[in-house]
Amino acid sequence: MVLRLLTKDENLLEAELTKINLTEKFQVGYTWESMDCELVTPIHGGGVTARESDDKLPIRVAAIRGQLRFGWRMLAKYEWKLTDNELRKQEFALWGGMEDGDENGKASLVFLRVQLKNKFKAAPLSDYVKNINDTLGYALFTARGTRNGLPEMKLGKEGLQWQLQWQFSKSITDQQREQFFETLRWWVTLGGIGGRIRRGCGVFLANHDEIKLVSEQEMKEMGCSILFLGGMKNSVTDAWKDAVDSWKETRRKYKAEFKNLLGKDNEHSRHLATVLSRPVFDKEKQKWCGMVIMLPNSGEKIKEILGVPQ
Repeated sequence: MVLRLLTKDENLLEAELTKINLTEKFQVGYTWESMDCELVTPIHGGGVTARESDDKLPIRVAAIRGQLRFGWRMLAKYEWKLTDNELRKQEFALWGGMEDGDENGKASLVFLRVQLKNKFKAAPLSDYVKNINDTLGYALFTARGTRNGLPEMKLGKEGLQWQLQWQFSKSITDQQREQFFETLRWWVTLGGIGGRIRRGCGVFLANHDEIKLVSEQEMKEMGCSILFLGGMKNSVTDAWKDAVDSWKETRRKYKAEFKNLLGKDNEHSRHLATVLSRPVFDKEKQKWCGMVIMLPNSGEKIKEILGVPQ
């Protein structure tokens, strides 16, 4: 864990916080905690412009905040068993935003920022996919050039390092702090950077002594369904391929059912947004395994196709 104070070079941050009436919400001195991270599978897009990674801002705080907020909602409903009204109330209290009938909105009690530790490097698709039948071609198919003239995407090469930093409002409660760290734990285990995260892009390793990765048993206890669990691998790429192969075979096996569910050209692909096929790190064994995981907020129709109890 890293703690530090605001430097003279960061006084502009204080000025900006003052403009939006957030200065009084944060502790004097701006003490930050941090977590070092390193990319282990390529970034797919994720920039402001569609189909592009931003070489100057490859790690976007807004995107991380969005994932954390999504994860918090899932935990609030399925782990902490909050009612809909209570969930909404506590969500806005912690993460901020405009509630119905709220004129000014609420500021978040968690402030995030990212500090890059090395330079972003672009990588061609050919570094990961040699031909159309390659396993990772399934996960990265949207990076290919298109018939209507869209060029092949440049991916973000693994090895990118950054530090995620967070600071709490002085008014945050112990319970809210605990909820933040539990949410962060799930994001470190199953989250990522950029697009196609659910298919294993943008996976990263995080180094923080107090953040324990979520176990398979904990996933099941919250209501996740483990559709595939591969063997332990030294290589993250090998584990990634195991997960992609498994999900690819599942899609093939239920081709007709998925076609009826997803519609023409997968126009209803949101149904698959809660199924992850990706490598997951086992910190104790220092190895990777491929997993296909269905989150508890998956729809009834896809659960029915895959034979998951409802």
